[in-house]
Amino acid sequence: MFTPNIYMRFLRTVLILVFLAGCAPAEPITSSTLKPTLLPSIVPSPTPISLPKITLTKGDYYFNVNGKPAFIFSRNLVGLKPNDYQTLVVKAHQQGDLFVRVGAENGAMGGYFGYGYTSNGDIREDWSKNWENFFDIAEANGMYVLPFFTGWANWNITDLKGWEHNPLNGANGGPAKTSIEIFKKDSPTQLLYLKWFKDVVTRWSKHKNILAWELITEADLITSATESTATYFVEQLAKIAREADPLHRPTTASQAWDSKESVYFWPNFYHNEAIDFINIHPYPATNKLDTYTLNKVRQFITTYHKPILIGESGLSTLSYFSPTGAVVVTDNAQIGIHHAIWAEMVSGAMNGRALWTEDAYAIYSPGLSWTFINKYNTAELSAANFIKDVDFFNFKPLDAQFSATITGAAIGNAQSVIGWFRDASCEPPDWNMKPLISRQNVTITVPGSYANWQVDFYDTKTGTKVVKSILTARHGDNITISLPDFTDDIAFKMYPTNKTATVAEPTNTAISSTDLIAGKWTGTISGDTGGFSTPIILSIKPSCKAGTVCGTVSVPKIPCSGNLFLKEIQGDVLVFIEQNMKGSSACSSGGFEYLQLQADGTLSFKFKFTATSQEATLGVLKRS
Repeated sequence: MFTPNIYMRFLRTVLILVFLAGCAPAEPITSSTLKPTLLPSIVPSPTPISLPKITLTKGDYYFNVNGKPAFIFSRNLVGLKPNDYQTLVVKAHQQGDLFVRVGAENGAMGGYFGYGYTSNGDIREDWSKNWENFFDIAEANGMYVLPFFTGWANWNITDLKGWEHNPLNGANGGPAKTSIEIFKKDSPTQLLYLKWFKDVVTRWSKHKNILAWELITEADLITSATESTATYFVEQLAKIAREADPLHRPTTASQAWDSKESVYFWPNFYHNEAIDFINIHPYPATNKLDTYTLNKVRQFITTYHKPILIGESGLSTLSYFSPTGAVVVTDNAQIGIHHAIWAEMVSGAMNGRALWTEDAYAIYSPGLSWTFINKYNTAELSAANFIKDVDFFNFKPLDAQFSATITGAAIGNAQSVIGWFRDASCEPPDWNMKPLISRQNVTITVPGSYANWQVDFYDTKTGTKVVKSILTARHGDNITISLPDFTDDIAFKMYPTNKTATVAEPTNTAISSTDLIAGKWTGTISGDTGGFSTPIILSIKPSCKAGTVCGTVSVPKIPCSGNLFLKEIQGDVLVFIEQNMKGSSACSSGGFEYLQLQADGTLSFKFKFTATSQEATLGVLKRS
């Protein structure tokens, strides 16, 4: 993702390799002054691959692939020359991906500095023909294309300074005195761009493998844009796309930041009816792409009640030459990407992978280039194998309870559930993992009434190898499964069975009181999506049983303190509710603490505001 003051080395390289060198012309950039210069043609595959039928029905949260709701994989493509796109689209198809996302303003495909219009709003023929040639190549490889149009790089006066080269700039013969005129209602600049966009959609709509129209990308980063002006502009673009495209394909738009804590976030932007599905770009500051995406997708589904597409993503937006951004190129970063792809699959999002640097944009860096791209080429293959036969009809995120030793999620319906969990200690920047995770249970709230279920556990390195199967039974709305011992992560599929099942015997040793964890515990706890870290002190009474106050909690730096009421014991996990919290206005009672004694004598800690909350605060405490 390109955002201000980040990826600076990429931006410099883009200027050198993608945009054509030169100065702004003295005369207007019109179709008569700029003769089309077609770049070398991409040669279609000699053996075309059948293009699946992909549609999105209003009210659904997943694309339908040949009539069946499915989770699909995608990539972001870019090239130094048109043939790079062909190479990359073939690689994507070989790993089971079904669509690619491409930026329409890329100098590799011609145009004027990558722009597909002249100063009088005509289509640049070389630009359009090169893109249409690519659409044909993608179709021959069974691949859909999501083109995204104007964004901050085209209109900003800083960073890439795309405004200097924009044909609609008055200095280049266009009507605009300032870049912000693109957002002024009915301004000559806006009307000219809308006319051009209509011509493009009219021409390109004959390509049946266009998935949707991404009308504008990362609108919140465009110089001087506001939520109201950007929303109006998107409404006009959507109206044009829906009228000019006889197939009435979906429309979407994106923001760079999707966190409510960000000053860039426009909370009402995604509510607009011009946006058929939400297009998010997760790049967490913590580098925890998997848990960040799990939390944000579920939050956005609850808030907007629309399908969520991951347009682009990564472990960091920062240049890998910076101390924080360097995590992207470490060897163990592959573990983080693997976790992210599997987490996306159980998050509720409609697609996965959708990386930025790893998919193609490393091509702009001489230090990474094709070697880095090829390193990540098969990253989604095991996950694609795992879901090949999964019908995502009416799949929704499910509530799950588990100890602080693991993290993950489950998704499904009354007849089918899939889940993925990993070692909670395997975190960036090193992704060190424990040799073995054992004695873990997951309790999932599953709709419907089927009593008996079979659970098949899968090796996530292949996505096809079943490592163990068990039978388990429903207790009320919940189904508890005992995970087999694993290293790093494990996935499972659950389905009803006619076989007689009893509640699966937990693999961990059940306890009945607080004796094992009695005493004083200290340590540091942190939010699983970052943002804060603070010391904590727990004091637990011995021989205390469920239904009584069994200790105290203190967080001195806030400050907060209160009592710990032992609600229940789930196997070897003690579930406490914080009561009578006091000390500052930030203190509140009712939160849940999950405590579990570890084999090394430490105490795993997890806090959630409610039992069903996705976001958590985690820590490892020691006796003091």
